[in-house]
Amino acid sequence: MCELLVAAFEEPRPFHQLAATVLRLEQLGVAGFGWGVTWLDEDAGEVRGVRGVHRFADESREWPGLATRSSRRFMVHLRRPSRLSTVQLADTQPFLDGAHGAWCHNGFLERAEEARPAFDGRLHGHADSEVGWQFFCDQLDAGTEPHEALRAVGEALGGRANLAHLAADGELSVYAANDTNRMWRYTLDGGAVVSTALHSDDASLFDLVVPEASDRERLELGAALRIGEPSLAPAPAWAVG
Repeated sequence: MCELLVAAFEEPRPFHQLAATVLRLEQLGVAGFGWGVTWLDEDAGEVRGVRGVHRFADESREWPGLATRSSRRFMVHLRRPSRLSTVQLADTQPFLDGAHGAWCHNGFLERAEEARPAFDGRLHGHADSEVGWQFFCDQLDAGTEPHEALRAVGEALGGRANLAHLAADGELSVYAANDTNRMWRYTLDGGAVVSTALHSDDASLFDLVVPEASDRERLELGAALRIGEPSLAPAPAWAVG
């Protein structure tokens, strides 16, 4: 029952310009069991983020720098887990590390428990999502492009899955395969945005959350695509010898 949102802008924007949309997604999407916001820090060349285990509406106020945090890439996850026993920071998304960026999931990966033993020693929580995250990291390490690595997670672990990834070079990718919470791409405040649809198969996302959105397009099930291209130049390769 989670909701997620990603946004790519041409110029840096403060997060508070998205915050009202995030609040409505949380309220109307019946989330409130954890939240996370990640963004691209282009000066540092890395993805940064904050997370909490309760409601975004309440806990985000405890991060006074979040509202004014400026970036050209944002990814937000609002949690309503399949198993309430997993409401803990270790299972709160987006998952984030310096090598692989940030990743989040809406849905249920039905073969996650079968795959869990393969990641023994690497898992800190108990949710199916973290198994998908570690599978995704292995795909990146093997050289798979991020949007195709998202597809690989969905195809290998099955079930219903919407996935998103923000890389340290600014590439922002999504995979849409949860038929109970379709993903929509639209333009909002000049940015390219993709979000889930409140688990509602009508136009409620636009009637109640983002009525000002334009260029609305529902993503095809199974679509894996880049929403934001890499924005940082790769680090130079230094010759040795």
